[in-house]
Order: sequence, then structure tokens, then C-alpha cells
Amino acid sequence: MINNKPSNWEAKWIWPAGDVNKPDRYAEFRGTIQVPEGMSERSVLLHVSARTEYMLYVNGMYIGRGPSPCDSRWQYYDTYEIADELLQSGELTIAAVVYHFGTDSIVTHQMQGSSGFLLQLEVEGGLLLATDESWKCRISNRWGKQAARSHQWGGYNEVYRAVEEDDWQLPGYDDSAWGQAQIVANACEADGPWPRLIAREIPFLHTETVFPESVVRTEHNFGVIKGEASLLGGSYHNGGQADAWVDASVPGSMPGIVYDFGREVVGRPKFHLQAPAGGVLRIAYGESLELQYLDTYILKPGINRLSPFGRRAARFIQLTFMAAPEPVSIQEFSFELSHYPFTQTGYFRSSDKTLDRIWDVSRYTTLMNSHDHLEDCPWREKALWVVDAVVMGKIIYSTFGDTALLRKCLLQGARIQNEDGSIPGTGPESNPFLLPDFCAYWLLGVQDYWKYSGDLALVEELWPHLVRLIDWFGAQRDETGLFARADREGWWCFIDWTEDVDKRDKVAGISMLHYKSLGAMSAMAEALGHSREAEDWAQQASELRQAIRSQLRDSRTGLFADCIAGDELSTSFTLQTNFLAAWSGVTEPEETKRFLADYYAPGRLPAIKGAFFQHIVLEVLSGAGHSSEGLRLIESFWGDMLSRGATTWWETFDQASPVSTIPSTYQGNTPTYLWEGVPVSLCHAWSASPAYMLPRIMMGIDLADLGSGYIQAHPPLAEADWAEAEYPTPLGPIRVRWEKEGDELSGWLEAPEGIEVRTADSYPLQVRGTQSQHSFG
Repeated sequence: MINNKPSNWEAKWIWPAGDVNKPDRYAEFRGTIQVPEGMSERSVLLHVSARTEYMLYVNGMYIGRGPSPCDSRWQYYDTYEIADELLQSGELTIAAVVYHFGTDSIVTHQMQGSSGFLLQLEVEGGLLLATDESWKCRISNRWGKQAARSHQWGGYNEVYRAVEEDDWQLPGYDDSAWGQAQIVANACEADGPWPRLIAREIPFLHTETVFPESVVRTEHNFGVIKGEASLLGGSYHNGGQADAWVDASVPGSMPGIVYDFGREVVGRPKFHLQAPAGGVLRIAYGESLELQYLDTYILKPGINRLSPFGRRAARFIQLTFMAAPEPVSIQEFSFELSHYPFTQTGYFRSSDKTLDRIWDVSRYTTLMNSHDHLEDCPWREKALWVVDAVVMGKIIYSTFGDTALLRKCLLQGARIQNEDGSIPGTGPESNPFLLPDFCAYWLLGVQDYWKYSGDLALVEELWPHLVRLIDWFGAQRDETGLFARADREGWWCFIDWTEDVDKRDKVAGISMLHYKSLGAMSAMAEALGHSREAEDWAQQASELRQAIRSQLRDSRTGLFADCIAGDELSTSFTLQTNFLAAWSGVTEPEETKRFLADYYAPGRLPAIKGAFFQHIVLEVLSGAGHSSEGLRLIESFWGDMLSRGATTWWETFDQASPVSTIPSTYQGNTPTYLWEGVPVSLCHAWSASPAYMLPRIMMGIDLADLGSGYIQAHPPLAEADWAEAEYPTPLGPIRVRWEKEGDELSGWLEAPEGIEVRTADSYPLQVRGTQSQHSFG
């Protein structure tokens, strides 16, 4: 990632004249300059942005794609350093294809905004080339203009006409018939669509090539398929030869092959075909075998190298051929996997292979949802939902030791803060989703980030946003002192994805999260030196806790009711509300233990069916000294998903459903059962909490205060023969290993220099590799 900013933005936002803001458009741009002598010895930087996405070429060489998804008011741009070898020739041709989604309805309000392309090429502060009305451009003929929407949470299908390829990106191409660009805005124009330009805040995504692992089925469908297995595993890249051959010459024939990649892959498939007389190739994708066609290629006679412009996510991919007068040879089928470039990865290993598998699936699910921002799911939405990001942050700290991606996500949430101080429930673009509990999770996510990273500068940068948000919470309290009207029209009081929780008016869970947020604000204010505000928020927290306990707690059972509707205490008591009471600190420790013993353990309240809320359950169980119960929950809930074939974690899962089912519109295990048109997610990182909770329970390591220079080491839960783990940190890895022989537990903890280890009394493992060690009770 290059951080050199332009000395001055002289480029203009441009688009093909007469086509501005039309939906589902692919525009091609070309700009050419003569390279001055000596350029290869100087630093030449190219700054580029687009709405919605670009692919960039220099002298025909692919350079990259972007920018990071964002709100137009806070538009990202990317910077590339042009390689010396591209500056040797006399002419430099810059070409880009830019996709514009438009303003069509999309549930999460993503990809909205005006169409535009912006590029500036400069050398050591001097301008070489910038987009303006002199640039040549056209609406590409390669993509059909009547493609259908994939679904209402995403974009359009792609219909690609390879027969229209004409090497437009190469130097020397004759673009004299192309039109001139239209200027749509100046860079950083205060009242324009893009008033700010922000340099990329994270590295470019990592890519790698993977291959299908098996053939699920072959469908001849009046055609002929041979050699489909030769494409498996990429063996032809290691001296082998692919020999897949498809005959779709019979009218109406549609021979097809369904490939399995073994687990979800996110990125873009790539195809290398030899089609002597052309034909049609259609590609269907699925996280399960409920496949959906998204891409159609009209093949040109001869060699076809194909890949969709848009990103795809699937485990299963089907290739279907039709209307090919002569047999088509498939010479390559691979997948360019992409994800955020974590530089470190920890591990968890034990004598229990099921636990190892649960941890690894959690790690991989998180990886497949880590891109330019933390995503709720890579197929349906690709959105920056607040609570998903906060859960993923905890996983990433423990598993990858990274802070940059979560930092960016927190900033993007602040940038789209509503005028009243609330934070939209999703992003990264402005939207009307207001979930009061998600507002609290964003604030708590800032505190989690600060405690782990020690980055007080970000807290200071976000401070005005934090204050506005906590003031918004305060403004929602009525005469009872509780957060009121959480069920008002236009809001979504989430708590958990269930109908068991009574979510009317004064919802207990929202006031509990408000209480926890006040404590977080007090702690952050104290760290920033705002002592008076810290005391005020601590006092408000104390008063709110008392209001919750006096009005929402049932004296007979000791349980907290879900809500007060008007003046009436709800008769609904749920695990979600009472776990939130414990997690937020509203209950006393002894009350939490009674709740766990009297209601949770015997199953006297409706079961939690979603994986998201289980992260709170696991944290409460671990903190209350019930780690064994937490381990049993992980083995049972996530183990059952494994037994049903999960290779990434599902958004929701009902253990009581028939064992023959997985999440599906038609099978169940989803709140949108029989609701057609709503894609079901089988790769959801809010379900991946075992990635951080399993090592915390089994190894006893708490990284929450790493930013203050220390970790806490609790006695491991020795319910295996042995276990070992590594936690990446900026100072080096923390490693733990233990093994059990009979009743004897032995092992060691190793921390790098600069990290203090605080051990619990009677800590059984040897601490080595650090000069500082203290005990706590």
C-alpha cells in the first residue's frame, strides 16, 4: 500500500457523454501520453478512483482493481507505483473498465451514487496525465445491457460477449471512433457527489489460485462430456494436462458439470476454453447445491479466457454449455480466491480433532468474510453490519493479530453517523437501518479495539462521534429512566434473530447495552483525561443499572423480563435477555451463577437457535467459571453443524430441526423459511466465535488488555489429552502448550518481550520468555 497523496487534485470525474448515471453500465476509458526521458529513474504514481469499481491496465498490463467500497461523501482512491519497465517505451497508455451499479433499489443501500471515473498520473509532484474531457471513452459492447438482477441484496447478472473483444486496452489501439468524456464533477467539489477523497486505509487484497476438488455430477443432457475429472486439483499446472471436452452441438443440448471446491471460495472463477466455432457457456453458483445462474458467456471462435467482473462466492459451481457447433475443450478451470492480507495466522491444535476442526472452520469463515471491510456474508450482501464486524474483530485479534481492518470499519461507521447521533446498523454507505442495539455494539467495539490495540489516537479521533452517540442513547430514556420505544416504526430492535424475545417499548436488552456503553464511555473518557465526563457517565450508569434492576427484574424468579410495554411488565423471560443482563454487568456474580444453574443448565427457557448470540453465552459462561459448559456448547452446537456437512458456519441453525436439513428457503434453519427471493447465507462470520472462545476456554489466555501491555493467563480447561495454541501479536507470537497425564497437568506459556503475563493464583504452567510476571486472585 502506497500512502503518497497527490500534491493537488487536478483530475476531473468523467463518464461517457449521454450515459451518466444509467444503471448496470461498463464504461471503457483510454488516456495516452508520450513518456518523457528519464521517467524510469523517477517515482511515477497513479492515483485512481471510480464509482462503483474499476479494473486498471497500463500498456495492456493488468495493474489492479478497486476502490474499497465506501460512502460517496468519503470516497476512497488507490495509488499505484508504475513499474520501471512500463516507462521504457515512448508511449504510455492507461486504460480502465469501470462498472457503475446505479441507483436501483438494493436492500442494504449499497453501491449507490453517481457514475464517475477519476485518475491522476504524476511524478514527484508534477502532473503527467489526468482525466478530463480529452479522454476517449465508450460504453462497452462486451456486456449485455439487459441483464437481470441477481437478487435485491446484490447487483446484476453478467452477460458477456467475448465476440466483442477488440484489445481495447493495448497501446496502439485505434480509438478514433470513441467519444469524448463528459466531466461530471471536479475532484473534492464541496457540493458535488464526491466532496472528499481518502487514500486507501488498508493493503490491497491477497489473491491466490485454487482448484475444484471433486465432480458432484455430470449432466449430458443430449450432449457429451469427457475428461471432466482432469480439471480437479490443478494437476495440469504441475506437468499434467487438462483434457475436458464438451460436445453441445445437438440442438437443445445443455451438457453440464457441477464442481465442488470443498468449502466456500470468494473471488472470481477463471476459464480457459478452446471453442473452434463459438457457443454459449453459463455459470451457476451455490453455497449449497441450490444453484443460481449468474454469468453467461457468448464464446468467440478460438481461444476464450474468461472471468466475471463481479466478485462471486460459492462452494459449488456448475458449467453448462449450449449452442456450440463444434466440441469445446476446457483447458483450465480455476478460482482466484481473494481476501484481506493478514500477515500472521495463529493456530489451535489438540488431541480432540473435532475441536480442531471447529476452530479451523471458524478461522476460515472469518477469512472468507474479511475483504475491503468486514462482511456479514460474502454472497448475499457483502455489507458492513456493525455487530458482525465487532464479533469478527474479537476473532481477528486472537487469530490474526490484525487491527487495521477493524480500525477502518469503525471509522466508516463514524463517517455515516446520522444527524441525531445514532449509527446505522450497516454500511459502509449511508442507509436507514437503525438498530438501537447495534449502536451500542459499535461503541463497545471501539472500546474493544482500544483495549486490544492501545490505539488511543483512534478513540480521540472518534470522540465527537462517541459523545453524540451516547447523548442519543440518553435522549431515548423516558420518565422511568429506561430506553423507551425501541419498537418505533422504522427501527429494528434486533437483540437476536428470534421471535422468542418480546421487543416492545422499553426493551430490557437495549437498556442493558446502554448501561454497558456508559461504562465504556467512562473508561475511555478517563483514558483521554476527561475526568469530569468520566464521573458523569459512571453516575449515569449506576442510575440506569438501578432502574433496570428495580423495574425489569422479577423478584420471585430473579429473572429479567424482556420488556415493559407501557406500564406492563412482560411475562416473557428469555435466555437472551438474561444473558445480556449478565454480560453487561447488570446482575451480580452470584445471581449469574443461580441463573445458569436454575434456568440455563436445565433448559427451562426457550433455546437459543442462532449462532450469533452464542458468543455472548460463551463469554458469560467463561467469565462465570462455567468453562466446561462453554466447551460442551461448542462441541454440541458447532459439532452438529459439522455433522450436517458445514465447511463454513451458517448464519442460523436450529439444532432441533431434522438432521437431514441445512439452512435453506425450503428446508428451514432460517428465519426466512419459505420466503422466496431472500438468499440464505451458509458463510456467516458472526457464527465463528469459537475461533477466539475455544482457545480462551481451553488455553486460559485473555488478550483483551493487550494494548496496556499485558495478558491474563487463567488455568487451562484440561478436557483433552493435550492442546497447544499460538496467538499472533505485533510484538511476536504468544504460545501455549499443555498436556495431561492422569491428574497431572504440565506445560508452558511463552510470551515475547514487552508483554507482561499476569497469571491467576496456582497457575499450573511454566511461564517463560518474558521478564515480567504478576499474579491476580
